[in-house]
Amino acid sequence: MAKPDHRNLPTRKRHGKNPTSLPKDFLNTVSTLFQKQFAENVKGSTFLAYGNLFSDEVVLCVSLSHPKSLPAASMHISGDFTKKMSENPETVTERLKSMVDVAASWFSQCFQAGNGIEAVLEELKDANPAWQEFEWEGTQLFVKLGRENYTLESAADALLKKAGFSEEGDDPLDELDENEEIDPDSLN
Repeated sequence: MAKPDHRNLPTRKRHGKNPTSLPKDFLNTVSTLFQKQFAENVKGSTFLAYGNLFSDEVVLCVSLSHPKSLPAASMHISGDFTKKMSENPETVTERLKSMVDVAASWFSQCFQAGNGIEAVLEELKDANPAWQEFEWEGTQLFVKLGRENYTLESAADALLKKAGFSEEGDDPLDELDENEEIDPDSLN
């Protein structure tokens, strides 16, 4: 189901510390909910949810991808996360529920134009790629639409890790001199 990979999710704010991923159970529930809700529309595509929790921001991403398509349709929803909210789990739950509702509403609207990921990608053609502020049922939220394919990025990361590249520590490419020419035969 959902494999949270919060490293690449965009944020509205600058953060000094790494985020905490939203709970896997929550992300799996959202993924399953969207898959069931839009079962007649997805045509072989899969919904996955990703999410981050920072000290002052929560970000949820619902992404629709197809195994034979490089671009995905990703909707990122961001909301402020205050200390007061962190002390009241019901408030956090309500904020996340609103964010899920926003994503469900948008994907539903996209599928009115047609089925499959193609219909959703078509809706993205004219979308503003910057964060857009709006109000949803009395809650101030922000949305960012894009073609990020986190499933593909995770698979690429796994392949690179298997080939000896690591997320932490030294990158073998850092040892190359910027002006040094690379012998193409050495890459085989």
